[in-house]
Amino acid sequence: MLYQLFLSAHNQAEFEQLLQLTFTEHERDMMVERWKIFDAFDKGMSQREVSKTVPCSIVTATRGAKVYRENKEVIKKFLEVWRKAEEV
Repeated sequence: MLYQLFLSAHNQAEFEQLLQLTFTEHERDMMVERWKIFDAFDKGMSQREVSKTVPCSIVTATRGAKVYRENKEVIKKFLEVWRKAEEV
């Protein structure tokens, strides 16, 4: 259901509009923060370094570390997309 909804966005502007309608600003910020955390762990940073670099709480970094460890290969695939988007 949500997949079809987000797939219906024909361009980045429509996608951004869907994000704004679906998630609060805080929730959108948290999603970006989570991917920054994954990126930092993938670069070999410690939890303490991540909490200072992102910046986020050590608890948030710890939660992100757990998800990263448990899903490393899938996250790495999506990090390629994340990093290319950051270059633009």
